[in-house]
Amino acid sequence: MQSLFDGHSGPRIAIVAGEASGDLLGASLIEAVRRRMPNVRFAGIAGPKMQSAGATSLFPMDKLAVRGYVEVLKHLRELLGIRSQLRAACLAERPDLFIGIDAPDFNLGLERKLKDGGIPTVHYVSPSIWAWRGERIHKIKAATSEVLCLFPFEKALYDAVGAKATYVGHPLADEMPLSVNRAEVRETIGLPQNQLVFSMLPGSRVSEVEFHAELFIETARLLHSRYPLAQFLVPLVTRETRDLFDTARYKYKALDLPLRLMFGHAQEAMQAADANLVASGTATLEAMLAKQPLVITYKLSDTTYKLVKKKMRLPYVGLPNVLSGRFVVPELLQHEATPANLAQALGNYVDDRRLAQSLHALFTEQHEALRQDAAERAADAVVAYLRGRS
Repeated sequence: MQSLFDGHSGPRIAIVAGEASGDLLGASLIEAVRRRMPNVRFAGIAGPKMQSAGATSLFPMDKLAVRGYVEVLKHLRELLGIRSQLRAACLAERPDLFIGIDAPDFNLGLERKLKDGGIPTVHYVSPSIWAWRGERIHKIKAATSEVLCLFPFEKALYDAVGAKATYVGHPLADEMPLSVNRAEVRETIGLPQNQLVFSMLPGSRVSEVEFHAELFIETARLLHSRYPLAQFLVPLVTRETRDLFDTARYKYKALDLPLRLMFGHAQEAMQAADANLVASGTATLEAMLAKQPLVITYKLSDTTYKLVKKKMRLPYVGLPNVLSGRFVVPELLQHEATPANLAQALGNYVDDRRLAQSLHALFTEQHEALRQDAAERAADAVVAYLRGRS
């Protein structure tokens, strides 16, 4: 394995992100740290946004982008090999700090080894201990020097067990505008002002698109029969996920449906849409910040779902519901995730605009609460470690 830092003499940070949402968080953090310390070097596993911000990636980020017990087992040997190589490189080159961005199943084990080896470790994005597997908090405490929390209710959980944690807010809340001009967004992405539009986000991982492509296509087919003039926007993060979805269009004979596949531009798609269908995850937060109504769905292998279901601590999984402490948008998961159910839930927003208006007011309040200048707060915490070791 090549060197992480090639003998760089300035501040050095090893960093690992495992998916598109982590890549976005990492990029904003890197930029904020480099404004304070221009000679800092970042290296590890980074996506395209982090690389554009100046990070060096020794492995493709999508190697880590697998979800679910069954899916992880298929790639376990490769994942363990990557983690072993990173651990050895970090212990040999002694970076000033290791930052693991989300990806807890990969990062926490690595962080524990590095912390035990005398390297400070910061975990950016608390695992969802408030939702499921709450016992992980003790493992997190042992593995990390500090946890940077995106949501206000998380810090108290760590305080209760004597773990260091800092609430920094959510970078997406800083990035996305409090008020959206839908007319301008539609003009920017080439949509008629009066057209009915649905956005459909099947996920950023290959495994998610594999599970959701047929479901989303058949949902669009039902909606199209009900609303013949509607258009469907399908933002996809990578060429591989786009190719998968495109192949599914052929397989399920959906070439006649007005499905517009987009490279990225998920936020614009959700802002422009009348209603959004979103695979559970960070995209549910983006949809909330877009101030448009959404329906949350997700499918896993039955084996994985049964295992996850047993460990869930809340009756909901989508962030708008978690932040509200109640169901404010529908969640149709696993066996309830059928084209008929999803099409009905999305159609309800079209047929009763009062629902959309009430959600707009609630989502604006939640957006304001999460706006904390997160990248700057996170950078403050990171730089404190660098200055303490300089």
